[in-house]
Amino acid sequence: MRGSSEAKRVPASEALREIRAAQLKALFRQMPIALAVNVVNAAITTIVLQRFVLWTIPFAWFCIVSLVTLGRGAIWQQYRQTRTVEDISYWSLLAACGSLIAGLTWGLGGAVLFSLVPSFGQIFLTFVIGGMCADAVVLSASHFATLVAFLLAATLPMAARFIYEGTVTGNALAAMILVFAAALSLAGGYLNRVFAETMRLRFELYAANLRLQSETRERQATEAALRQAQKLEAIGQLTGGIAHDFNNLLTVVIGNLMLGLGGLGDNSAVTPPLQAALQAAEKGVGLIQRLLAFARKQRLEPRSVDLVRLVTNMEELLQRTLGPEIRLIITGASEVAPASVDANQLELAILNLAINARDAMRCRPAARWESASRTAASIVGRQCNCRPAIMSSYRSAIPEPVWMR
Repeated sequence: MRGSSEAKRVPASEALREIRAAQLKALFRQMPIALAVNVVNAAITTIVLQRFVLWTIPFAWFCIVSLVTLGRGAIWQQYRQTRTVEDISYWSLLAACGSLIAGLTWGLGGAVLFSLVPSFGQIFLTFVIGGMCADAVVLSASHFATLVAFLLAATLPMAARFIYEGTVTGNALAAMILVFAAALSLAGGYLNRVFAETMRLRFELYAANLRLQSETRERQATEAALRQAQKLEAIGQLTGGIAHDFNNLLTVVIGNLMLGLGGLGDNSAVTPPLQAALQAAEKGVGLIQRLLAFARKQRLEPRSVDLVRLVTNMEELLQRTLGPEIRLIITGASEVAPASVDANQLELAILNLAINARDAMRCRPAARWESASRTAASIVGRQCNCRPAIMSSYRSAIPEPVWMR
């Protein structure tokens, strides 16, 4: 569980990339608002300034602002149509360049128009440019490069114009503009860090939630497996108890049958039925021993076993298990080394192999048991043209309790 949890943790580089992608997504989500504010403020500024200067100059400036806004709108539309953003640096560069050009339309345009309008127009223009800078901080705080590009492009041309005047008032105004731009940059940087930290915590919370869900599923699977194991243990204990009691009953039956056979003699007409009953009771004892071995209440007794003879004796049991539609064929090599094994456990293993092979068949096959220097059991389709199902029982395939090292 610990390994699977660590595997789901996002690497630092991948987490940084996801944060950058989230910042870019937030920027483009706010871009339509920024574009609308840009056009509306430019239109209002044009209407106000045409009262002080020839209308063609503000109108030409408005046309430039509109063209830049259309270009940024095309970038936004292209980004929105992109399903998966792979190259984050490319889109970040496009957004920053668009913001820089938009800022220049306000900075350079304001520097030019500032010299053409009277004091009221200059005050109005100053407020509009300052408002656009504050608007950029609010709408572009998620992407610091875009924010700084607009602030510098909108304020530095105005500050350079006042410095160019060479007056004390002009220098003071330039210093105030630079301080204003620096303050907005610091505020935007702080908001950007808050946004990035929020995104980082969000991604970590999402990853932790995924790990928690995975651990919950693994725990539920473990609990289900534990309950199943407890059920199997209870079944084994119940089987062992019933088999033990039934074994006691068979012991009484076999004892009485042997006493009866001893008193009758060989010529009695009742002797054959009693012998048949005794053989059936002894087979029942063998079945009980298998149940006790399954329930782990019988000691394993490894001994030298003739595998061919053991399988031959199981022919009737195997044929009944496989069903009448499957033909059973048992062949054995002339020289097969005996195995030191618990016979009951080996019989259970062979029976399980036969059942599994029978369930794997899709047509009417024949069952073949072959004994060689390495014991093998195979169920092979012989009576149809389908692909045969094969089940081998080499030593490695038999449960560990069967083989005594």
